[in-house]
Amino acid sequence: MSQSVVVVPSAPFLLPEYTGRTDAAADLRARAVAAVRDAAAADGASGVVLVVATDREQRGTRPPLGQRVGAHLAALAGVAVEGVVTVAWDAPAAECRALGEQPAVGSADATLVVVADGSARRGEKAPGHLDERAFAVDEALLGALRAADPEGLLALDPVLCADLLVHGRAPLQVAAAALAGRPGLAALDVHAEDPFGVLHVVATLAAP
Repeated sequence: MSQSVVVVPSAPFLLPEYTGRTDAAADLRARAVAAVRDAAAADGASGVVLVVATDREQRGTRPPLGQRVGAHLAALAGVAVEGVVTVAWDAPAAECRALGEQPAVGSADATLVVVADGSARRGEKAPGHLDERAFAVDEALLGALRAADPEGLLALDPVLCADLLVHGRAPLQVAAAALAGRPGLAALDVHAEDPFGVLHVVATLAAP
C-alpha cells in the first residue's frame, strides 16, 4: 500500500470540455493537481491508482466521469495512471469493504487517488435541490477525513447517502477499507467547498 491517499472531486467542470469561457474551477483544479503531484512525489511513486464510482446514469460508452476527471488531474500532475478500481456508486458498504481489502486497490509503488464528491443536495440550485440532511452527512464525511478515521467513513449509511446524492461514498469506503488498521495515519490537509451546492473535497491522508 502506498504511503498517501489523495481525495479529489469528480466535478465535470474540472474537465476542459466543461470549462466554458470563465474557468470557475481553476483554483479547485490547481489544488487537486498539487495534492496528487505532491503525494506521488512524497511516496516516490511511479504513478497512481484511481478509485472511482460508476455514474448514477450510464450514458454512452465513455468511462465514468470520476475516471475521466481523475485521469485528467493525474496528467496535469505529471503522473501516470497505473490502474483503475471501479465500484458501483450505490454499492453496499460490505461490498466496498471487500473490494478495498483486495491487493489490487493498493500498491507499494502507486499513490491511491480517490475521486469522490459529497452530497449534491446542499442548496436550492444544487443538482438534487436542497435537503437539510446533507449538511450532517457531509460533516460526518469530512470529520472522518480530518480525523483520518477509516471506520468513520465505513459507517456512512449507503441508503441515506444515495438519497442525498453523495456520489463519493462508495469509493471513499473502498479506500477506507484499504486504510483500516494502518498505524500513524493522519490527515495532512482537508479542503472543502460547495460553490454549486455540491460538496467538493481535496484531501491528503498519509502514514509515516
